[in-house]
Amino acid sequence: MWLTIALISVFSIAAVGYVILPLFGRTRTVVSAEGEELADLITRKEVALEAIRELEFDHGVGKIEDADFERFNRILRLRAIRLIERIEAEFGGPDGLGPDTVQLDERLELEISRRRRVEERLPNEGCRSFPQE
Repeated sequence: MWLTIALISVFSIAAVGYVILPLFGRTRTVVSAEGEELADLITRKEVALEAIRELEFDHGVGKIEDADFERFNRILRLRAIRLIERIEAEFGGPDGLGPDTVQLDERLELEISRRRRVEERLPNEGCRSFPQE
């Protein structure tokens, strides 16, 4: 009986040690504040562009009136432009193009169109057609 309790204790301590030991042995990777700020700005830009796309979709299906669409569209586009300008000024731009080569409005439209790539497919395109009997 004492042997069983001793073996269970040894195995329990070994299992706990196996789980806990790697937590103390790891070295922490240091992420620079600059990298975190860039990631935050890019995420905020992506959210703004996605919001513009959703707003345009909602307006297209009639869920949002014209006046509200114009107001929200203007706010979201200004937010996206400010974020793009800040990314370019502080980090050199997301795709290597400086503000002198392409106007910010054109870059914003290009980014929105990239996100909007929805292929309009024919109803039977990509589906297997079964022989009709």
